[in-house]
Amino acid sequence: MNIAIAGAGITGGYLAKLLEQRGISPAVYDGMDHDTRCRCRSCGWGVPGSIEPYLAEVGLEFNEYLLEPMSLMNFDDLVAKTPLCTLDKPRLLRDFTQGTRLNRKNLGFEEADDYDIVVDATGIKRTFLPPCRSDLTLPTLQHRVVVESHSSEHLKAGVYGNRIPGLGYLWIFPLGNNHYHIGIGGIGLARLDSLLDRFYQDSFRRFSFTRLCSCEGFVRVASPFCSTPFYFRNTRKDGTTQVIVGVGESIGTVTPFTGEGIIHSLECARIFADTWPDYERYTKSVLARFAWMKKERETLDYFLSQERKNGPRLRDRWRFFCNARRSGIGLPMLEAFKRMGALSHWVEGPDQGF
Repeated sequence: MNIAIAGAGITGGYLAKLLEQRGISPAVYDGMDHDTRCRCRSCGWGVPGSIEPYLAEVGLEFNEYLLEPMSLMNFDDLVAKTPLCTLDKPRLLRDFTQGTRLNRKNLGFEEADDYDIVVDATGIKRTFLPPCRSDLTLPTLQHRVVVESHSSEHLKAGVYGNRIPGLGYLWIFPLGNNHYHIGIGGIGLARLDSLLDRFYQDSFRRFSFTRLCSCEGFVRVASPFCSTPFYFRNTRKDGTTQVIVGVGESIGTVTPFTGEGIIHSLECARIFADTWPDYERYTKSVLARFAWMKKERETLDYFLSQERKNGPRLRDRWRFFCNARRSGIGLPMLEAFKRMGALSHWVEGPDQGF
């Protein structure tokens, strides 16, 4: 069988490595046309340390890509221990595709007809799959900046939902050598550039910021449950059957609450490789493994409804707490529940006070 992977991002590149290990040599297509300085999609490059065994599985050493640990992070002024870090994503993507049949162009529909199986790893584009049953995306804007302190203070890693209106947050991720990714994203947010500028203005007495580059994009937070179908069969002109199947963000393996998708997409790729070519088993396995994302999506839908005026429900607070613990973030339960009450302010509307 001829197999093509459309997209050589985190999911497509990793899947190519996994399939190569299993004696399958897919053709990989990616035009690398993300219009960013690093040639990657807009992304903070933050991951939990639990990514290490995924890299080891394809012969890559975690420490070779480590930029900066984030052992302590500020969550709306609540400092917590975390296993999070930032990785050199551009280098990781290059190494994922090293030794593969990489075509530096996007796979077109006419060319795709030559393959028995087309894996849609095009992320937010979902190029070859039909639309999600219920899609949900959020806009993001991120700057890479050099930060100079006006004292001995260092800019700390953090995630802040209390700095923005609407449902979302601002993030500060260190990249080493005083470089940072500072970004913002959220559902229904407008004027992201103004929101980031406000952060810089509020911090100018303590730090100077020199912007090196800027990128914007969208993240799919629909959840896999709402991103079905994952695959379908297509009859080609010659009467033979072709399978189109999605992996990673194209089928919603991104945390609805935080937009973090790197490690979940790696896991999705592993599930695909382990179950291939049983697509029904693949679908069931993904839905079962990421069933918690369905619950997070339900909470987002609640916050986007008129019922949101009643504030976060107990189940919503519990889901946010579980999200933090799932990532290994050591939030004290009682204090975390109190802080999550601030969500009632986050969802007052994207234009409150702006």
